[in-house]
Amino acid sequence: MMGEFELPEVDDEEIDIYAALGLNTPIENTPESVAHDPYDPLAAFMDDDDEEEIPADFFGEPTPAMSTETIESLLVTLARDLLDHERLSASLSGGRIDIDSLKIERDRDAYHLSLIVDMGGSAIKPFATVLAVEDTWQPMAAPQGLHARWKPVYDSLCKALTEALSHQGRPSSL
Repeated sequence: MMGEFELPEVDDEEIDIYAALGLNTPIENTPESVAHDPYDPLAAFMDDDDEEEIPADFFGEPTPAMSTETIESLLVTLARDLLDHERLSASLSGGRIDIDSLKIERDRDAYHLSLIVDMGGSAIKPFATVLAVEDTWQPMAAPQGLHARWKPVYDSLCKALTEALSHQGRPSSL
């Protein structure tokens, strides 16, 4: 009875692995038979032609330059990290800085950084401006009518904005 359930002997050379996988058996790999069925996935995978050029549009359209909003967002993140919080707090004597309100806007060749400071119920929005002058970032002088108490705030904002812009590159690269 054991003889009835024995598996037949199989010769490894006789098995057609392609047929077992449900694929067409490829033609021998001779120079005359290099052409293969383009719809045969195994043949495409086994193709040794590494010198095949990638079509120009293979990866889609080239990515456009970064948008102004993206650059401003990156600059806000950098400026927030570079801001001298201790100097600002000491200058404001009792004012509370809303660091989440920090905003940077571009206006032609200038960048403006601003944030909101709560001075006991009154919201004040100090700002700083940095200009692109040739290949450098040049902070603008504080406005003439600025009270001496706010000068350190202006200087801190200018310094953070100038450093953030410098980390991003030269004016011609932004």
